[in-house]
This record gives sequence, C-alpha cells and structure tokens, in this order.
Amino acid sequence: MSAPARDGPAVPAEKKGGLSKIVSRMKTVLKRSDGSKRLSFSAKSAPAIATTAGPSVTKPAEPTPVAAPEPVEATTTTDGPQPTKIMRSQIDADRAKKLVERFAVTIDPMYTQPDKEISRIEKPIRMRIHRTCHRCNATFRGGKICSQCEHVRCKACPRYPLKKEKTEKKEKEPVVATVVGIEPDTYWGLREQILLTKPSAKPGAEPLVRKTPKQRVRRTCHECKTMFAGGSKICRVCDHVRCVECPRDPAKKKKYPDGYPGDAFSSNTSIPVKYSCHKCLKVFPAVPHPDSEEGIARKASGAEPLACVRCQHPMCSECPRAPPAKVEPAPDPEVLKSVQAKLAALSVSNTVAS
Repeated sequence: MSAPARDGPAVPAEKKGGLSKIVSRMKTVLKRSDGSKRLSFSAKSAPAIATTAGPSVTKPAEPTPVAAPEPVEATTTTDGPQPTKIMRSQIDADRAKKLVERFAVTIDPMYTQPDKEISRIEKPIRMRIHRTCHRCNATFRGGKICSQCEHVRCKACPRYPLKKEKTEKKEKEPVVATVVGIEPDTYWGLREQILLTKPSAKPGAEPLVRKTPKQRVRRTCHECKTMFAGGSKICRVCDHVRCVECPRDPAKKKKYPDGYPGDAFSSNTSIPVKYSCHKCLKVFPAVPHPDSEEGIARKASGAEPLACVRCQHPMCSECPRAPPAKVEPAPDPEVLKSVQAKLAALSVSNTVAS
C-alpha cells in the first residue's frame, strides 16, 4: 500500500519556532494595553493561525499597530509671574558682583560649560513664620489647630521671628540738598495769586478780572432811610448810630432776632431786652424794658428775679445787658415728642427683667 498523501508540504521545525515567538511577543504587547485591543487580537489572530495549515507559504503575522495617545496641549496661565529668558553667564556675573561687594574679594569668572539661555521667574522674598502652641510647645502646621492638644492658635502662642514694634523703626534723617547756586522757582507758589482776566467789550478799557463772588450787605438808617456807607456805622445825613432797628438787606431774622453783631442798643422801650449772667455769661430770657410800663410795674410789684439756667444765680444789677448775637433755633416740639416716644418704646421695665 502506498502511504497516505499529506495535505500540504511539511513545515520545518525552525519556522514553527520562529512563528510562535512572534505570536508570544504580540500577546505580551497586547496584554499591556487595554481590553479593547485584546478583543481585536483574538479576531485577527485566528485567520493568521489558520493559514499555517494551508499549502500557502507561511508568513509571520504582522503586529497590530497600537494607537498612540494624542498629545495634550499644555495650558499656560497668565495669572502668575511669567518666565524671562536670561543667559547663564549673566547670572554668574551677578553672583560674583554681589560676593565682591560683600566680602571685598576678587573673583574671576570661570566658564566650564558652554553658555546657554535659561528661563527664570522672579518671585518676591517671603519670610517663613513659625508658631508654637503655648500649651504643649508643639509647632503648628498649615492649620490653626494644634495636632497634639487640638488647641486653637491664639495670641498667647509665641511667634518666630518676633514681630517688630513700631517704636523700633529708625527715623529717617532729612536729606540736605547739596546743590548750590540754583534759585528755586516760586512762580507757582501758594503766596502768589494768579489773576484770571478777560478782555473788556468796550474798546480801550481795562480787562475784566475774575473775583470770587461775595454777598453784598446793605444797611439802611431807620430814621432818615439813608443807606450806610461801606464800613461806616454812623449815618452821613442824621448822624444816627447804627442800631438793631436799622434794617439789613438781605435780612437774617431767624439767626439774629435780637439784632446783628456790632449794632448799638435801640432807644425804643417797647422792645424786650436780654441780660447775661456776670458769673457764667449765660443769657437770661427776654424781659420787658426797665423804662417801659411793664418793666416799671414788674419792679414795683417785687417779682422774683430770673435765675440762671447754668449756675442758678439770680439776675442782679451787676448782670450786664447782652449784646446782639446769633441765637440757635429752638427745637421743634413735634420732633421732641416723636423722639421721646421712640426712647420709651426701647426702654425695658424692671418688672420684665425680674
């Protein structure tokens, strides 16, 4: 009998060994990746193994390409300080200069490496402060609670370095100018007044000068109706001394009901008068004129004199007549009632407290 025919040509052992090595390497590579790639390997490796039994020439299975991760773009934030480019030789030169100034030594620069450009970020100098718990002498970490005794950091916990007091600051010495021969320019000084002028509408006239607006006060004599001259208190027609009855334009009767400062007393007896205490200078309330009918009747009846509100001194003959002055307006009674009602509502009685 003849030997049974084989399905295909025999595959040498060397080729089988090489193919198994490639497949094993592919398995280890795919095992390191995720599970989705393992599934793709099982689907693609089956036909590759099936081809080994056929009559075709065996070819090593190509490894499946592993997808490379996409590069992540680095996001740069512009909030913090940005790096600056500087040469390495310049940094060494600055360090050598500081050492020369501090220790008075001469340092020659020695370059052992090629000069290159590097990036540096300038940051402010920070002082590290350490706080210690005053109960267990443990050092506080980042928080304000002690890690051993759970004590909340207080003012009694010591601080290192100690906080400098304001009295320790040295007073700066005044800088004395050493420039000689230069005169300061005082054109824009505070003493010199700058006049603002405007050309006049009239041809050939002097320019107009800007001045601060002022209120013009006019006083008129109440006897001859003549206006007083500026700065004068005596009427130029009837020689009357300006008194509290002489009207003022504009008038301010609310602030000065008894007359304006600098005015003489009126000779009219129908106008009430005021006196001031000779001890504390407090003004008494208005009383009838002593030469009027009411004043004479009051004196004859022996009425009690008014008492000072401040020192309780009774009005006597030594108390002088009060000159005209500014009078503060009396408070509104309705406003006083509303304020008293609010205070009474806020007050707490003793019965509630007990």
